[in-house]
Amino acid sequence: MFNMRKLFGLLAFMLPLLASAQWHVGVSGGATCNHFAIDRNYQADVQFHDRWGGTVGVMGQYDVTEWLGVRAELLWMQKNYRQQRKMLSEVDYKWRNNYLVLPVMASFSFGGERLRGFCNAGVYGGYWMNQSRSGSDYNYMTNKTYHFSEQVSFNSERDRRWDFGFVAGLGARYGLGGPWAVQAELRYYHSTVSTQKHYMLVKDSRYHSTLALMAGVWYSF
Repeated sequence: MFNMRKLFGLLAFMLPLLASAQWHVGVSGGATCNHFAIDRNYQADVQFHDRWGGTVGVMGQYDVTEWLGVRAELLWMQKNYRQQRKMLSEVDYKWRNNYLVLPVMASFSFGGERLRGFCNAGVYGGYWMNQSRSGSDYNYMTNKTYHFSEQVSFNSERDRRWDFGFVAGLGARYGLGGPWAVQAELRYYHSTVSTQKHYMLVKDSRYHSTLALMAGVWYSF
């Protein structure tokens, strides 16, 4: 009898939450700006620069209350960077990295019925799908600069293709009337997993930190 009382009490507590629950689905897209953190190992003339890319995907959210929801997304995202040398201007590598990213976040919202602000916080998992590079380099044998554009093959001993980290975002959503709404969000992805395994005597950890500026469209059920 005691267990039944606890069960009914829990149901009574959950009923108001379930009554206000609502599903949302949508699509989003935008731009990324990625920072690649790497130890240059005394190569003072080697420089790594942030580089822009793109992102697009689908999103879904379940609102438990008016102000609290659970959001999950499936995104294609670029984490690009640029590599140059101070002492040799001919060296200019533009790296492109395509990831499949799955963030899962708690979404806290505030404001009125039509215009609401929100902040998201949670974790994400990712998979490094492919890598390519383009740019220029210097050939010491011919004393000439050459240009290239090519796919880069993964090395299973060196490259770590699974990614994991933390994600947080801040944005606003505006209701268009009926079930439709639009939103804009600035989001930060912080990777906790090195893209390179510790396969050498000297550890050479490398991490991505990515800003994403996105706009999206929601449909509510």
